Amino acid sequence: MNYYIYGFTSKGNYRKHNEDCMLINRETVREGGFESVCSAPFLSAVCDGVGGEQAGEVASELCVRCLSITDYDSSVDLDRHIMNIHTRIIKNGISAPDSVNMQTTLCCLAVDENGRAECYNVGDSRMYRYVGGCVRQITVDQTYGRFLYDMGEIDGISQLEPSMRNAIVSSLGSVLQKPCIDRFEFVTPFGSESDDTVLICSDGVSDYVSDDEFEIAMKIDTMTFKEKIQALCRLALRNGSTDNVSIIGIKPYNTPEEYQKLVEAESAADIPDSTPDNIAEVTVPKQDLAENENPDEHIEIHTQRLAEQADSSLQKLFDDLEKFKNT
Repeated sequence: MNYYIYGFTSKGNYRKHNEDCMLINRETVREGGFESVCSAPFLSAVCDGVGGEQAGEVASELCVRCLSITDYDSSVDLDRHIMNIHTRIIKNGISAPDSVNMQTTLCCLAVDENGRAECYNVGDSRMYRYVGGCVRQITVDQTYGRFLYDMGEIDGISQLEPSMRNAIVSSLGSVLQKPCIDRFEFVTPFGSESDDTVLICSDGVSDYVSDDEFEIAMKIDTMTFKEKIQALCRLALRNGSTDNVSIIGIKPYNTPEEYQKLVEAESAADIPDSTPDNIAEVTVPKQDLAENENPDEHIEIHTQRLAEQADSSLQKLFDDLEKFKNT
């Protein structure tokens, strides 16, 4: 079994900085799109710096970098490893006045050498599994509203003020309490169905894209896998998201034909070697830079191209949403 992974992250329309950070095949991704192909074992994750705390972007990147150097397999105690990352974030935070109490969420897919998949979650970033044409949320939001609802204190989160209902009650890096690490094992083997896909999102996406919209996007055959991911990010922004937006999509495949269907324009001869060390594409390939070209300018141009491509994909998604509403 091989795995095609594509992630897209952006600071969005309102934030000055991107506090989200993604882990894709040992690579740390802070802006734009990144795709890769790998085989098990591997980790893939989204971290979202906690709003309202100092240096959230530092905490999220530190968490991702710690995971990126983890030699994961079934023998690794990932719960203990995550607690060690929590401790490291605290230690790094107290080393500078502007980073004290820096915190981050973590939503991580762990696939071991046997293909066994588990989700590890701290905070309110989410993991979904799309299979059989339906999307299902795997994680449970660790928010104040959800906590009160589970305790029977309220009948619905709508009874709370918006600022209170979404306040997270568990994170990595908090100096006040240890994180609650939720672990969810997949009921059926990951990749058991032809459309089996995992989506990992920051709350800038999951709070503004409905389950129906996720399902419709994943069913559009005229879009490549990466176009679907980009379109979902753009849809969240069009739906009013004021936060950073990030999504990672992970799709198992077995044959060159299945890979071809994911990327469409690629030819069979261009299929990358499915080894963990192979990186299919980086957001800004070094060979594309002219000798005297400013790398920052190139990143901006490339990000604009991604946005334009996502706009085109988004229109396809809107068209299908309208057809769905009219049926």
